[in-house]
Amino acid sequence: MDIEQLRDAWQNQEQKLEAIRSLNIAVLKELKLDKAKSKINQLLFLPISSLVFFSLLISYAVQFLIRNLEIWYFAFSASIVLFFSFAFVFSSVKQLHCILSLDYQQPVTILQRQLSKLKLSILFNLKIAAAILPFSPFVGIFVLKVLFNFDATEFISLQQIWIFAGVTIILQILALFFSAKLKSKNADKNYVNWILQGNGSQIEEAKSFLAEIEDFE
Repeated sequence: MDIEQLRDAWQNQEQKLEAIRSLNIAVLKELKLDKAKSKINQLLFLPISSLVFFSLLISYAVQFLIRNLEIWYFAFSASIVLFFSFAFVFSSVKQLHCILSLDYQQPVTILQRQLSKLKLSILFNLKIAAAILPFSPFVGIFVLKVLFNFDATEFISLQQIWIFAGVTIILQILALFFSAKLKSKNADKNYVNWILQGNGSQIEEAKSFLAEIEDFE
């Protein structure tokens, strides 16, 4: 075999190896993308259920507010519930848009950035929950009236009002603390990932599958 034949054989072998490598990457990419998509689709339940629940709650709270406009604490409680229900509806719609608009055929790096945005939209839910804390006494008044037709204020003394005021201040401090901890710059912190266990941890699992594609490529 002369040099020219040896060179041709070597080139043919390189082409075969490159074809095998490309096929392996394509198969691996498809497999990992399917796993990532499966993980992200698990996140659909919460925004859909939240959207339905808080939409119904908005409808009822509006009726409750109209019926109790003369009683300030009932009206204020209903207003608080309405405000945060709208916030959860907005957040749910945003999450659904993030999930459903994901294009798994685009470059891995772009997909990873989109997953990071999805994680921030889930963290927004936690910020809403933290913001509710200071108003939880009024939410409690609303819930007791709705579920048991019970006016809790009829059994509250002046001393208990001061206790509620103190609790509200403590809850406000906690709300500010949690909001500070849930900033976007902390999105990849271990404690944030721990909080998102079960609803949000799927994003990190999906990103790990994408990282495997990058490593193989």
